[in-house]
Amino acid sequence: MKIRQTYITSFLTLVLAIGWMLSGMLSDQGIEAKSKITLETISSVTVLNSNAFERVKKIKVSGVTEADRLVKIRAEASGTVVSRPVKQGQFVKKDQLICQLYNAGRTSYPKVNAPFDGYLETFSVKEGDYLNTGAVCATIIDPDPMRLIGEVSEKEINFVNVGSKARAELISGKKVEGIVSFVSTSANKGTRTFRVEIDVKNSDRSIRDGVSAQIEIEGNTILAHRISPSILMLGEDGELGIRTVNEDNQVEFNQIEILEDTIDGIWISGLPRNIKIITIGQEYVFQGQTVNVKEVSQSPEV
Repeated sequence: MKIRQTYITSFLTLVLAIGWMLSGMLSDQGIEAKSKITLETISSVTVLNSNAFERVKKIKVSGVTEADRLVKIRAEASGTVVSRPVKQGQFVKKDQLICQLYNAGRTSYPKVNAPFDGYLETFSVKEGDYLNTGAVCATIIDPDPMRLIGEVSEKEINFVNVGSKARAELISGKKVEGIVSFVSTSANKGTRTFRVEIDVKNSDRSIRDGVSAQIEIEGNTILAHRISPSILMLGEDGELGIRTVNEDNQVEFNQIEILEDTIDGIWISGLPRNIKIITIGQEYVFQGQTVNVKEVSQSPEV
């Protein structure tokens, strides 16, 4: 009898213990579920109901000036230089005499003439020097128009077209404007960039050949939003982006590209035409979280 009572007592104790453990687990699960629901909806954010504007994409590259024509004038016959009737730096017309040669085996004097209108940049010989056939007599340059040469990345080349406007600041500080006259269809195999040429008027010869320049090309128009740079964030893989909310007020991360940095904010692309951008509270929420939303209106474009 005592043995049977002991079994009953032990059984009841076990049941009570199991019941207590289960009640604790259920209680913990309830608290956890409640906390999770609260966490998913507790945060409040301010969003900008942003509408995109059409914005010209600006492509910035480093470049160099290059004369329209820079040619070494070579002798078509051998002979001794007996005359240089023009001076270095002088403007010469097409077919004007540059070097007069003498060859005892010829009845006429061989001549070296200018191949086009331009400026005599340098002489390579002096009177009395002997020129072999094909040797350089002088160098002539046509500086108008002057060209700006830049290399555009394969990512941005589709935004550049012949006829696009461009501007540049030379290393001297001089600012110039021009028009894209050539866009390469074949990439440089080493750099994967495409050559772009921009014609700039240079009738006063103020732009010199071979000068470094910072070039800005006006590309195609693209949909862009203006935001404060303070709301930019990095994604899990280090990509640049911003946080937004969808129609269900759930937080999303959107990768973006910066088009232009202005005094009134930065212009970004990669977003749809209409989107709700989190402007306050983005650092306290996470992707997929449902949040309370306070909307603000968008200021007009400047």
